[in-house]
Amino acid sequence: MKNKKNSAVILLLLVSSITYLPLVRKFGYYNDDWYLMYAAGAYGPGAFWDIFSIDRPLRALVMVPAYLFFGGNPIYYNLSAYLFRFLGALALFWSLDMLWHGRRSMKIMIALLFLIYPGFLSQPNAIDYQSHILSFAAALFSIALTLKILFAENRVTKITSYIISILLGWFYLGQIEWYIGMEFFRWACILLLFWRQAGTQYQKTVRATQWGYPFLIIPIVFLTWRLFFFSSERSATDVGLQFEQFQLYPIQTLYHWGVQAIQDLFDVVFSAWIIPLSQLAVHIQQWGVVLLIITMGLILFFFHKLKTDDIQDETSQFNITREALLLGGLTAIAGLLPVIMVNREVAFPAYSRYSLISSVGAAIFIVAVLQLISWQWLRTSILAVLCGTALLTHHANAVKFVQATTATENFWWQVSWRVPQLEKNTTLVASYPNAVLEEDYFIWGPANLIYYPEKQKDKDIQPALYALVLNKDIVKKVLARDGQDFNNRRNIITYTNYRNILVLTQPTANSCVHVIDGIRPELSRSDSDFVRAVGGYSEIDHVLVDETLHTPPELVFGPEPSHNWCFYYQQADLARQRGEWEQVINIGEQASGQGFEPTDLIEWMPFLQAYAVMGDVNRLIELAPAITTESSNATQACQIMRAMPGLSDSVTTVVSTYYCIGQ
Repeated sequence: MKNKKNSAVILLLLVSSITYLPLVRKFGYYNDDWYLMYAAGAYGPGAFWDIFSIDRPLRALVMVPAYLFFGGNPIYYNLSAYLFRFLGALALFWSLDMLWHGRRSMKIMIALLFLIYPGFLSQPNAIDYQSHILSFAAALFSIALTLKILFAENRVTKITSYIISILLGWFYLGQIEWYIGMEFFRWACILLLFWRQAGTQYQKTVRATQWGYPFLIIPIVFLTWRLFFFSSERSATDVGLQFEQFQLYPIQTLYHWGVQAIQDLFDVVFSAWIIPLSQLAVHIQQWGVVLLIITMGLILFFFHKLKTDDIQDETSQFNITREALLLGGLTAIAGLLPVIMVNREVAFPAYSRYSLISSVGAAIFIVAVLQLISWQWLRTSILAVLCGTALLTHHANAVKFVQATTATENFWWQVSWRVPQLEKNTTLVASYPNAVLEEDYFIWGPANLIYYPEKQKDKDIQPALYALVLNKDIVKKVLARDGQDFNNRRNIITYTNYRNILVLTQPTANSCVHVIDGIRPELSRSDSDFVRAVGGYSEIDHVLVDETLHTPPELVFGPEPSHNWCFYYQQADLARQRGEWEQVINIGEQASGQGFEPTDLIEWMPFLQAYAVMGDVNRLIELAPAITTESSNATQACQIMRAMPGLSDSVTTVVSTYYCIGQ
C-alpha cells in the first residue's frame, strides 16, 4: 500500500513539475509585486503590516517571514508557491483517502486535476499570491486533520489534530476572507462520513453535529472579528458596504446572485478548460507541445498500470460516485457564493483567482462524471486530454508572463542607459508593449527601485517618483493642466502632478524607449493617440543629465541586455540632451560599424541633428530617402532641424530640399 501511495505522489510531482516549473527562473515582478517589494526594500518587511492593515492585516504573517527568507528574489516566491500548491494537493488526496476507501484511481484523478487546474492563472504572480496559495494549502490541511480525528485512536493525536486544525482554519481565513467556502467542504466531508452509519438521516445529522461542533469555532470567531471588531478601509473588502445593495434591493440582488452563481459554476467546472487556453493559444511554443505529449503519455501509462488495483469494494454500502457528484457540485457552488455576495465574479484571465477555491469541487465533480463511463480506457483518455489542456494553458500562461517580464526588463534597462537620474517628485507617464500597465505603481515601482530605492520619509511610505497610467481621463487632466493629486493606497502616499510629467514611450517591441521632449516632441508613427496627446507636455528637464548613471538591480531586472542599436541610441540621445554633438556622431559611427540601425526611423533624429550642427551635408543627404519614406518622420525632421539656430546655409538648403518636400 505504501508503494502505491508513493507512486501517486510521484505522478503528482512529475506532472505538476512539468506544468509549473520549466520557466520559473524567468518570472519577475508583476502587478502588486512592484509596490510590495519597493515598500519592503525601502522601509523593511515591517511595511507589510501598514500595507495590509486596511483590509487583510494577517497577510503580514506570511509576507514578513517570506521577505526575511527570500528578500526580493522572485524565484524563491515562485518555488514556494509551487510547493504549497503541491502540498495542498497532497492534503486533498489525504482527505479523499479517508473519505472513500477503494477507487484509488478516482482519488488520484481528483488530486491531479485539482493540482493543475487551468482556471487559476495567477500562479506566476507568486509574490502577491503567496498568501492566497499558502492559505489554500492551510485550509486543505485543516480539513484533512479534521477527518483524521475521526479515525485516530490515540488521544494525544486527536487533541493535537484538533488544535492544529482550528489554528490553520483561523490562519487561512485571516489571509483571504472569501475562502470561507472551504468550511462547507469541511462539514460536507463530516456529514458524508456520519451519514453512512446506522439510523435515520436526522439521527445521523445530529451525531455529526455533536461530534463536529468544536470546528464551528473557526468561522464563528473569524466572522465575529471580521464583522464586529475589524473595520476595512477598502470598499472591496468592506462587508457592510458590499451588502448595501442587498439591503436596498433584496429580491433583485438575490436574483442577480443566483444567475451569477450559475454562470460562474459553469465557468469553473467547464469553461476553465476551454476559455483560458483559447485566450492564450498564441503563446504556445513548440517545446510546450513536446511537454504535452510526454505528460499525456505518462498519465496513460500510470493509470493503465493502476487499473488492476482499481476495484471497488463490493461490500461498500454507499455509492461513491453519487457522493462525489453531490460533494463536488455543492463545494464548487459554496466556493463561489462568498465571491458573488460581494459583487465579484469569475472572469478569465483577469479574475481567475476567484475560481481557485471552487477548483476543489470542480475536480471532484468532473472525475465523478468520468466514473459514469464504464470503459476504463475512455475515462483515462479523457483525463489525459483534460490534463493536457491544463498543461498547455499553464505553459502558454507562463510564456505570456515571461514575455511581460522581458518587455519590462528591456524597457527599464533602456531607461537606465538614457536617464542618469530623475528629479524627485517627477510624475512619469510610460507606455510599452507586451506588458499591461493597469496601475500607476506598475510604473513608479520599477522607477523607484532603480533611482530611489531607499527610504524617503521617516513615517509614511512615500516613493520619490510618481506615475500616471494613460487613459482618456488622464489625458483630459494633462491637457487641462490640472494640479497635484494626493493618493493614499494601502498606506503608500503618492502625489501625482499633471503639470510635472515626463513621457517615456516604447511604441513597439522593435522600437527603443523614447524620452519625449515636449518642446520638440519626436513621435513614432506607432505611438498611441494618448501618447501623441500628452507628448507636448513632457518636460525633459526632469532628466538630470549630469548625475551618475544608475544600474538596475539584476535581482529585479535581470542581467544587462546585449548592446544593440537601442543601447547606442540611448547614449546618443543623452549626449544630444547634453549638447555633445561630436559625441552623438561618434556613437552613431560605433553603431554603424557593428551593423546596427533603427527599425523605428524616428530614432535617426539625434544623429540628423548632430549632422546638421556639424555641417555634414553628405550624411544628411544619404539618410534622407529612408527618413522621408514616412511622411510623419519627414515632417518632424523638417520642423525640428529648421528650428535649430546657427545652422549653415548649406545645411539649411539640404534640409529644405530633402526633408521639407511639399512644406
